[in-house]
Formats: sequence, C-alpha cells, structure tokens
Amino acid sequence: MTNPAPPFPAARPARRPPPGWPFWLAFALLIVPGLIALSALGAAHDAAVDRLAQVRDVVDRNVVVTGTLVDVETNSGLPTNQGQYEALIPDARGGPGTTVTLGGDDHWGFPPDPDHPARLDFLVVLDDPPHAVAHGTVGTVAAVTPATVADAEQGVDRTRVVWIVAVVVFWAAVVTLPALAILFSVRRRRARATERWAPVPRL
Repeated sequence: MTNPAPPFPAARPARRPPPGWPFWLAFALLIVPGLIALSALGAAHDAAVDRLAQVRDVVDRNVVVTGTLVDVETNSGLPTNQGQYEALIPDARGGPGTTVTLGGDDHWGFPPDPDHPARLDFLVVLDDPPHAVAHGTVGTVAAVTPATVADAEQGVDRTRVVWIVAVVVFWAAVVTLPALAILFSVRRRRARATERWAPVPRL
C-alpha cells in the first residue's frame, strides 16, 4: 500500500506594486490650492516689503495727533461723506504749532450716514503740507520709530523665508508626484504582463 503524496503548498501570488492613480489624484488635488497658497504668500511678502518702504520713508518725520470733528463733507457724485477733523501739529522748535484739517473715514449710504466719531488719532507725515497716512480710534495709532522699522524688516525676512520654502515644496511635489505615478503605473503593468505569460506549474 502506497502512502499518499503530501499536498503541495499553495503557491502564493506575487504582490503587485501599488497603483499609480493615487499619485495622480494627489497631484490634481494639490495643483490649484498650491498655486492659490503661493499667490497669497507672495502677496504677503510684497505687502511686507511695501510696509517696510513706507515706515523707512517716514521714520524721522511723523507724529501722532488727535483730531476733533468739525465738519462732514458730502460727495455730490456718490452717496458718501467724510468727517473733517482739526488737529494741532506741534512745532519742532517749541512754537505754537499749526492747525490742519484731516479727513476721517468715508461713510456710505443713501442718504449718507452722518455718524462720525467725535475724535480720531492720525499718523501725520511732516511734509509740506503735513498729511495723514493712517488714522484710527483714539489710543490705537502709534508713531513710526526705529523699532517699527526693525519689526518691519523682520516681517520681510519671515515672509521671504516662508515664501521660498513654499515654492520649493510646491515644485518638488509637482515634479515628484507625476514621476511616482508613472513609475508605479509602469511597474504594475509589467507585473500584470508577467502574471499573464507565466508558465503553469506542472504537478
């Protein structure tokens, strides 16, 4: 009596490489948000550069003054009006100073909204004539000092680093994801072809 032959172990199929479509999907999901993010970071960097140029220009010739509402100027062509504020610009040599009229916020409405704050702070550049470059509620406007310039310089440096890193990461992903998608698609196709033409094992 012959002993039955032991059963052959089941042949384990070769593991296929992962498909390439997830990389194409990641590429498609990245491209538009990535471009939007790069545009936003570039705009933030440009804004930081513009702010640095502005504060450097006025650092030694600006003052914060408080203006009092004296009139409301109505625009005849549009439904807007603007509060007119009188403020005293101090004299650098200790003189009596100069009274100037500065414009506040524009209010829209039809008829125009007449509600304006009674007092506003203005950042005034001491040109000839003096003019306001910013305004806000009393106590919220600060003079431009060398410390302001230093902060603006640091802001430019930070936004530049973030923008450069974002550009490098974005383009690395744009190049790498399609390359991986093509690589894995080719490997998976070759694995399928190998399985199709592989010889049937004989018992």
